[in-house]
Amino acid sequence: MMNSGTNPNERNPSDCPEWQGPPVAVFWDQSLVWGLICLAALESIDVPYQLLNGSDIASGALETCRVLVVPGGWASHKIRALGDEGSRQIRHFVETGGGYLGFCGGAGLALSSPPSLNLVPLGRIPLSRRLPNASGEVWIAGTPHHPAWSNLPLQIPVSVWWPSQFDYTPSEGISCIASYADTGKDFYVADLAVADLEREFENFEEWERTYGINLNPARLMGHPAILEAELGRGVVVLSYPHLETPGDRWGNILFRNLLDHLDNRCSGKPRNQTQTQGRLSKADSPPTHKSLKHLAVALDSTESLIRFGERHLLWNWRNPWLLRWRRGIRGLEYGTLAVTLAFLLRQLQGMVVPGTDGDPWYDSSVALESCVVEFCDKARTLLLEEKLSAQSGKLTKLGTVNEKVDGLRAFLFGDRMNHGGVSRKLFDLLDTMLFHTLLLQKSPLCLFMAPQTMKRPR
Repeated sequence: MMNSGTNPNERNPSDCPEWQGPPVAVFWDQSLVWGLICLAALESIDVPYQLLNGSDIASGALETCRVLVVPGGWASHKIRALGDEGSRQIRHFVETGGGYLGFCGGAGLALSSPPSLNLVPLGRIPLSRRLPNASGEVWIAGTPHHPAWSNLPLQIPVSVWWPSQFDYTPSEGISCIASYADTGKDFYVADLAVADLEREFENFEEWERTYGINLNPARLMGHPAILEAELGRGVVVLSYPHLETPGDRWGNILFRNLLDHLDNRCSGKPRNQTQTQGRLSKADSPPTHKSLKHLAVALDSTESLIRFGERHLLWNWRNPWLLRWRRGIRGLEYGTLAVTLAFLLRQLQGMVVPGTDGDPWYDSSVALESCVVEFCDKARTLLLEEKLSAQSGKLTKLGTVNEKVDGLRAFLFGDRMNHGGVSRKLFDLLDTMLFHTLLLQKSPLCLFMAPQTMKRPR
């Protein structure tokens, strides 16, 4: 594991020069917590942004933009939100001179492996050959001659959160901006702290036999972490590291550098300043206390579920916006629900208006409350059943366990990693409400207040 050769206090993301280009477009749909940290990072590096959903993009909203940022989140759900016309508009945007920057799921969205936009003729390395379930700090080595690396140390620490890997061989039109160099502090594979294993064991073979997956981080090292590709007159930059991770100073600076690079490369793209303005999504009127009461019930139910999982040693907070969970169970969905719902209620509390009539948030708030309460009730049962099953054999997130576990999992999450079942309905509702909340947002984002300190509507 590499020791820091850089001093994070040498530079601060907020010290970046004033942004010279137009606001960057951010494709929101199905980003959830990854979208929130992306917007917070854009604010910290002083880059203005315009939030777009799939309908906006399908209506031609990218005609006014120069650079598009796509945060993390499941590519299959993003494709669903874009539809055929939205997907076509993104390809046209890049081919005519636009810049595309995707993180993790936003990077995978641009690859050729379906479901995708097929902007770059590369797929993902098959699961059997890559390092799955990796998370935490990694060191990446940059390409010194690339403009985005001009004022950075040769190697910097950044964060990955369960990335895939590019199936990359050097080819014309595709270049590597950064590759994985070493693991850093707090680097995990599955639920294993890699630094501890490396101190105690000569190799990972016994652990891999027991876990049934690849665990050796050597499978990651030397592979590309960030790629750049040309498409028509435009540029696509794909990063599996989450450079927008809160507190990652060097990652945030590289994020800003990449945006500067794309804005410069795409400065000649024609922009229609007025054609689409009438077709963009409009912010709803603010909510009343009636809606907030239903959202507060949903958050209470979610926080109760989080405490339930903590009591049963199923998870703990890795940082203020992300859980660390026990192997074999879902964790990302539960933590995402808690963080995004707390953010939603906190932001709407600052916008609430008096009265009860004509509240455009009411129906969605009632539907979300009902969905969340049902989800949390069934999730408690599932978590206990999973804990019991883990005592008698290996527990995996997918595949058959027993009739009760299988049925509850199918009901709550569907049968794939990219959430289906009740959770898909829940996150679709929450995603839309977050989008409209952010359209109303006038002050900087406040993401990381502990959920337990929330004030409830009376």
